[in-house]
Amino acid sequence: MRLVSIGNCHPGMVVGKPIYTERGNVLIAAGVTLTNRIIHRLQQRNVSVLYIHDGLTDDLEIEDGIPIELRAEANIRIKETFDELVKGNSRDGKKIKHFNVDRLLNVLDSLLNEVQRTKKVSKLLSDVYIHDDYTFAHCTNVTIYTFAMAMELKLTRGEMKAIGMGAMLHDIGKLHVPREILNKKGRLTAEEFDLIKKHTDFGWEILRNEPSIFTSSAICAYQHHEKLDGTGYPKGLKGEEISRFARHLAVADVFDALTSNRSYRKAMLPHEAMEILYAGTHSQFDPFYLKAFQKAVATYPVGVTVTLSTGETAVVSEYKFNVPDRPTVRVIKDPYGNILDQPYEIALSDQLNITITGCDAIL
Repeated sequence: MRLVSIGNCHPGMVVGKPIYTERGNVLIAAGVTLTNRIIHRLQQRNVSVLYIHDGLTDDLEIEDGIPIELRAEANIRIKETFDELVKGNSRDGKKIKHFNVDRLLNVLDSLLNEVQRTKKVSKLLSDVYIHDDYTFAHCTNVTIYTFAMAMELKLTRGEMKAIGMGAMLHDIGKLHVPREILNKKGRLTAEEFDLIKKHTDFGWEILRNEPSIFTSSAICAYQHHEKLDGTGYPKGLKGEEISRFARHLAVADVFDALTSNRSYRKAMLPHEAMEILYAGTHSQFDPFYLKAFQKAVATYPVGVTVTLSTGETAVVSEYKFNVPDRPTVRVIKDPYGNILDQPYEIALSDQLNITITGCDAIL
């Protein structure tokens, strides 16, 4: 199977892996032939990539990620928490502002167990699914990335649960930001951006007053937009003035934002997002956590099509976590665009004179 961005899909391609709804139901089954109508529908539902059969790479196995049912449950539990706080619970006729932390802890434990079992994020997010609200899916993905980094850093299970809760609820303050501003397609006004920035203050106030939430988790919501050089918000903190959990979380937060379709821009591929992150090393992102992220996350996932410095076209067949920018690739086209009768594999970790010059090439 091959991983293809939605912009490079065309009628006649055959879906290789199912596409799911945010509740875990199959939207489009494997084996369905793409039409213009289906492609347009997927674009409208913010699908950025999908797996297709192409005859040249059908023996490549894309391992299943976190069960779609579990990810769907996490999205639902986060949404329920947001809704609970918006509506307010009724207890003895009085409106209260607390929420059911145990419900979140249960799904958080399940996610952590699955990440520990799966070990590699290259397959943690390999399923393609659509979502109706970016915020909830984003919080789930950031939690998964955060756990993967935490494993790389060998945090204790207690630390993992604390930072995991911070990741799951880091954007909870957005429930006080009007939806039309969060989903605005055009450029934000200064006043609108100022209001969006307040979600960190709102999140801090919500979580620090919740008795069952660790202070370190609440600080994640408060500081995840701070930057090492002091240009972030809400306080303009610098360096180690920012909590280690917030510096950890910031990397996962931005990566998922960059690789997700938004109302105002298309999703980037993983290697493009990594380039953005590394451009912000020392000014925005702590290199210690960035390195942990790079070790945990596949820059060139199995199945993605690349162009080599030789002019040949290849598909990533094996990801090398010790050298993330040097995967093993299967060469399927010569420099002139001719499909090879006998594709062959190159371990770029051994062939240092060959580099990847492009990604998501059209076959």
